[in-house]
Amino acid sequence: LLPLRERIRAFSKAPVPSTVADKDGDEQDIAGWAGMLRAARHGKLIVFAAGNENNYNVPMHSATLPYLFPDVLDRYLIVANLTPDDELHVTSTSCGHTASYCVSAPGTDIYSAAGNFISRTGGPITEAALNLGELTEEPDYREETGTSMAAPHVTGAAAVLMQRFPYMTAEQISTVLKTTASDLGAPGIDNRFGWGKINLKEAIDGPGMFITAADIPPEHYVPGSYTNTQFVANIPGVGGVLDAGTPLERQCSGPECALDIWRNDIGGHGGLTKEGAGTLVMTGSNTYAGPTLVNQGRLTINGSVTSDVSVQGEGIIGGSGTLGSLTVRRGGTVAPGNSVGTLNVAGDVSFAPGSRYVVEVGTDGQSDKLQSHGAAMIGGGEVAVTLENHNNLLTQNEVFTLHGQQYTILDAQQGVSGRFDSVMPNYLFLGTGLGYQWDKVLLNVGRNNTSFASVAQTPNERAVASAANTLAPGHPVYESILHSRTAEEARQAFRQLSGQVHADVASALMNDSRYLRDTLNGRLRQAEGLVGSPAIRANEDGAWVQLVRAWSHATGNSNATGYRASACGVLTGVDTAVNEWRLGVATGYTRSSLHGASGSEADSDNYHLAVYGNHQSGKLGIRGGVSHTWHRIDTKRTVNYGIQADHDTARYSAHTGQLFAEAGYSIRGSRLNLEPFASLTYAEFRNNSIAENGGAAALRGGKQHKNATVSTLGLRADKKWQLNQGMTVAFRSELGWQRLYGDRKRGVKLRFTGTDAQFKVNSVPASRDGMVLKAGAEATVNRNVTISLEYSGLLSQSYQDNRLNAGLSWRF
Repeated sequence: LLPLRERIRAFSKAPVPSTVADKDGDEQDIAGWAGMLRAARHGKLIVFAAGNENNYNVPMHSATLPYLFPDVLDRYLIVANLTPDDELHVTSTSCGHTASYCVSAPGTDIYSAAGNFISRTGGPITEAALNLGELTEEPDYREETGTSMAAPHVTGAAAVLMQRFPYMTAEQISTVLKTTASDLGAPGIDNRFGWGKINLKEAIDGPGMFITAADIPPEHYVPGSYTNTQFVANIPGVGGVLDAGTPLERQCSGPECALDIWRNDIGGHGGLTKEGAGTLVMTGSNTYAGPTLVNQGRLTINGSVTSDVSVQGEGIIGGSGTLGSLTVRRGGTVAPGNSVGTLNVAGDVSFAPGSRYVVEVGTDGQSDKLQSHGAAMIGGGEVAVTLENHNNLLTQNEVFTLHGQQYTILDAQQGVSGRFDSVMPNYLFLGTGLGYQWDKVLLNVGRNNTSFASVAQTPNERAVASAANTLAPGHPVYESILHSRTAEEARQAFRQLSGQVHADVASALMNDSRYLRDTLNGRLRQAEGLVGSPAIRANEDGAWVQLVRAWSHATGNSNATGYRASACGVLTGVDTAVNEWRLGVATGYTRSSLHGASGSEADSDNYHLAVYGNHQSGKLGIRGGVSHTWHRIDTKRTVNYGIQADHDTARYSAHTGQLFAEAGYSIRGSRLNLEPFASLTYAEFRNNSIAENGGAAALRGGKQHKNATVSTLGLRADKKWQLNQGMTVAFRSELGWQRLYGDRKRGVKLRFTGTDAQFKVNSVPASRDGMVLKAGAEATVNRNVTISLEYSGLLSQSYQDNRLNAGLSWRF
């Protein structure tokens, strides 16, 4: 055999013809053997039919190649033919001396593709006719029997497993097929059936055995085979590269590349090595004798393994099952449970310097735990505390508090020796410490000295944080902030909880009060015979109407977020001359809408009532009025930070009162009419109690008020031109400086449910100074048709208000 082996080895290393002659002149298919050897050594699985030699105990000579090259045995599978009754068919060759790499599969009366030669010329079916090209093959199907019908079952099963386990090698697929086969004949591996009948249902749940030479009966063992004692599960993660730098290099793309589950009970004398960044979960009762080495990624034991488990490098061991023993070396991590859970160890547990024990603490009083029936030897390492991925706390009225809790994280029946080097809470507001008893390690969790407000960066954040810090342990808002890992997470919570929309809507409605007084002043100027607002439509009896459509924007600053607002509606009134005065009354309805940050919104239905009047003394005009507006406010806001979420709504009433006066001096010129003016306004906003509906983040607020005094100094200019054919064009403009007196802050006091501690959250502050700008034009096409366009704006550092009115009037 030695010369034959050398000739096959030589041919396997270079291109060769399909057949060669040996030294005696006999042709042997050495080239074919060499090709199979080459394929096997490049990671291919070779599946052979055993042959059809009427139960002869020696399979086809090609199937014996592993005897010459035992290193490829685990990539060879020989297949015997079974009847429907799971008996070896009378024509099938037995597994014989290939039993250690032989399986059985159905191969009797298999409906299979076949073909028959037919003559193109109508002549006889002969080899000569075939060579002359006179024959063709007619495709057909028919029942066939033989190991060539059995082998495709194994090939197909292997293909299914290669898709099921995309990270496995050819030899591992072979191992899964062999070790999950249904035993036939004599128990274990035998001459007739080999490993038994392939069982794909079992195979898709993983290996049934980790094979070493000790698992092969001596009479079937091929010397030099089954030398690998560890089954390497290299689960690289989605996108990971397997067999890099070889002809089999490929990218692992299925979900099993990130997480796979083996459900079989695995035996054998071999062991398991976990490599790759992915996760392997084992749920069976595993009795394999070799060690379990976790070098990379996570191995989760939810069943049991009787072997000794060692974790090192970048490996993680977890789950809620049972281990034989546990050694955590430098770089290795223990993380019991699948979330919070207990990992049991039948023997001893040891931690080396540089090891890590990750303890997850739940919101129900439970924590991760190592339960050892042996002793625990702690030679250092770190305990890292994390919080369970809990549910949304804001949907609850009261939750379990972490403050002041104590957990048993390691329990060793035969005692604990040594200490961990450190404990890391991994949380901003939680402090942790370890306690040691004779047979236990305890974890104490409580508040540290970091206050909520100390990580806030803005006045609004500090106000919310200070109020939240007064909440009792167990309050969902308090506990949710307690879970913050970083300062930015905490600040996001403060911003989301602030309820700034209530301050925003109050500020916006105070700003909107200018629409009513501007309309009334414009109407009075119109009645004085000056060029008034072209958007105000009035008849000769003093009745008038104006449509309102406006947009405004407040720019956020380092404390408060900005918002966008709009208003639309109609204002109407009637006025008349009374001696030297003109007096009137006005009413109307507008609707204001506001959109703030983080999905907060507010709408207000506004109902207006005002009295106004003016007195003209020569060129001096005095105008003024008083108004009251009733608001029905609806707010809604969405709270989102981390996995916390709440949706809070409120409906409450408010009102705005204002008193305004203006003096203007009319200067009429041949080319342009001017009016320098000065105005003064006092406005006050009051809201009734605020009570949000929602979850634990819902806010409350009492009755509050705020006021503003505003002056404006400016100049108006207008001009009217009479054109041909009765057409007139009028132009009106205004430029002014607006000044705000007093406090610029626009805030509201709120509180969380369950506490009396209020916090004040501010909207964007009002601008101290601003520019008032108006421009309008009106064209009378004829006595019946008038076209008008008007712009009005208030421009300041943090607030911009713009109105645009276009109109077409047709009298008939």
